[in-house]
Amino acid sequence: NFEGAIKAYTKCLDSISDKSSPLALKCYGNRAACYKQLSNFDGTIEDSTNVLEYKPDDVKALMRRAQAYEACERYKSSLQDVRQVIAYGVDVVGKPTYDLANGMQHRLNRVIQQLRSG
Repeated sequence: NFEGAIKAYTKCLDSISDKSSPLALKCYGNRAACYKQLSNFDGTIEDSTNVLEYKPDDVKALMRRAQAYEACERYKSSLQDVRQVIAYGVDVVGKPTYDLANGMQHRLNRVIQQLRSG
């Protein structure tokens, strides 16, 4: 029940004054994951960005935001996040995430090229 989870995370966030606390960042990250499951990409981008503001190397938040940007046809923003994940290397992000980011990078580069060439 993603809607119920979103309400619970929102209630938790409303009760936390320090939005940079570990609990707040966990709530933002989890709520972003729920939003993504419901195809609420604006919510996914907003909550992932809140996490990245305080934890710029959070790979899950970068990947969620990259996927949401792509779904919103914000390809260059998506590519920027994907490249950051790839730059950390397979040893840091793990093979499945690295492979996903690499595949997204190739797809995004193709889409951007096609849009440029009209």
